[in-house]
This record gives sequence, structure tokens and C-alpha cells, in this order.
Amino acid sequence: MAHLEILVHRGCLSEQSARTLAIEIRDELPDWDIDVRSARQSDTDTLGVMVFPAFLIDGRIFTTGIPQKDWLVAKLRAWGKGAP
Repeated sequence: MAHLEILVHRGCLSEQSARTLAIEIRDELPDWDIDVRSARQSDTDTLGVMVFPAFLIDGRIFTTGIPQKDWLVAKLRAWGKGAP
């Protein structure tokens, strides 16, 4: 099972949008483990994340900001089929 982790900056205006997007895509991607969590300092140090929210697939940065739901679902489905 692939893992999508969404890192948010606690209190940022985009935090709720990222959480809502995660809820919406969970139903469309039942084979994905999707988590949202607040970013830690170590995330910026280790991963080099400078923009939030940050979407990570299996620990690697996939995209940042708030992507369109349809685009995100299509990309994650393709990734799940082995075509990153």
C-alpha cells in the first residue's frame, strides 16, 4: 500500500484545505494510506520542505501547495500503477 503524507504548517490558512482534500480523496483511493500531520523542524531540515502544505509519497516530496483534487487523484492512481 502506497503512503501519502500531507505535511501542514499548524495554523496556516491552507491547513484546513489540505485536511479537507485528504478526506475527499480517501474515498477515491482506498488502496492508499493517507495521513495529515503538522510539520516539524526536522521535516524542513531533512526533506528540505520550504512550502506547505507538502505532499509526500513514501517519504519523498511529490508536490506542494493545494493541488486540484482531480489532478491529485489521477497522479496518485498512476503512481499506484507504477508510473510515477
